[in-house]
Amino acid sequence: MKSTVDRFSGHESFVCRYGWLPKVYSAVKADGTLLRNEESAMNALGIGRNMVKSLQFWAEATGVLQAADGGGHEPGPVGIKLFGGTEAWDPYLESLESLWLIHWQLCTEGGLAAWNEVFGEGKLIRFERKQLVAALGRRGEGAARPLAASTLEQHSSIFIQSYYQEERGGDDTSWSPLQDLGLLRAVKGEDGRTIFNTEPRAPMGLSHRVFAMALIDFLTAEGQGELSVDFVRLLKGAYSPGVVFRLDEQQLRVFVEALCAGPLKGALRFVDTADTQSLVLNLKKLDSQYQLRRAEEAYAHA
Repeated sequence: MKSTVDRFSGHESFVCRYGWLPKVYSAVKADGTLLRNEESAMNALGIGRNMVKSLQFWAEATGVLQAADGGGHEPGPVGIKLFGGTEAWDPYLESLESLWLIHWQLCTEGGLAAWNEVFGEGKLIRFERKQLVAALGRRGEGAARPLAASTLEQHSSIFIQSYYQEERGGDDTSWSPLQDLGLLRAVKGEDGRTIFNTEPRAPMGLSHRVFAMALIDFLTAEGQGELSVDFVRLLKGAYSPGVVFRLDEQQLRVFVEALCAGPLKGALRFVDTADTQSLVLNLKKLDSQYQLRRAEEAYAHA
């Protein structure tokens, strides 16, 4: 479950800013072709040309919007959950729960190289900026065209700024909401160099329903009937909830047991014996509200 191609650019040097995603969702819902005309988009959204391109990039990467048949855009699975209709979770993107869902989408479906390297595959836990740049360079070695050093530097900077900022000014519109998740922390080494840290910590605001969606997303590609996954793979596997959400074994166990006793009772079983620890999911007994990829289908028939 992920895009097969790493992307290193497209964000136009802008992080995804506060207010952007609800605004573009509403605008495109009213006019699905809005982003095809830069002048119209600039006027409707009140931002510059490069920002329009960046906003489109982030709206697509976060699953708030998706390409529509015949051109233009339509609501994506995350956009429908957060902003769509009378049952919208969070119309103004104010809760941490919503940001965890966006983080999951970016890391598993966004196809962004730095997100894949750090939060998708979990290859970098503690790192300096130059280590991230070097890792991205290795990821880009198979690209059709050689990647410029400036592209790698900028992509690294956008990733770090998306999750970490040293100081906040008075204008919150210029800050990325993902910083509020606390997933990326920084400390100064003895030599004064900045070391970024993504080790597990208490996932403040990660709700049972978002974790349930992530778990089901991880388990169900196109499976039907009964699916199972080893607990260790759920904890340490690439693009797993354990790795993407940076959970330790105890935190993951608490979430799993809570789902088995609550939202996914009857559909999810935790098999915990001396020989094996695994989860078994019965799709036929699953409440469809926890299937993120069904959102578009439900919206289309609403």
